[in-house]
Amino acid sequence: MKESEPMLETRLYRCGWIFLFILCVWKIAKKMLFPHFVLSFGTRPCVFYTLTGYFCPGCGGTRSLRALLSGKIFVSAVDFPMIFYAAVVFAWFMISQTIDRISGHRLPIGMKYRDTWVYAALVIVVIHFVVKNLFYIKTGVEPFL
Repeated sequence: MKESEPMLETRLYRCGWIFLFILCVWKIAKKMLFPHFVLSFGTRPCVFYTLTGYFCPGCGGTRSLRALLSGKIFVSAVDFPMIFYAAVVFAWFMISQTIDRISGHRLPIGMKYRDTWVYAALVIVVIHFVVKNLFYIKTGVEPFL
């Protein structure tokens, strides 16, 4: 049975606030309780890169997220544009839904969930995958800031 759209958007909206709450608690706790703590993303070598010599479709995602959380928006958008796209869509969804709900639905501007948003993210990942590998093949320079 397909879930009704208003219920889906309500659940996404609640999950968005939970995510923002956890993010704020993390940032405050890190600053106040653990000021010298550095979150290290010690990752294993990428199997795709090891086997093929090319960057995988997700390559740059962790760097992009760290850059976005540090306020380096341009670096985030270049390293892995899907993270930046997701942040923009998330912000747009949360702001529009909040205005819609606060106004008692008199300003029906709340962004609705569409599969198109997911397909757009997939297109961004594919285009970025092709462009960064072509750039690397042509120049020999890693396409990350």
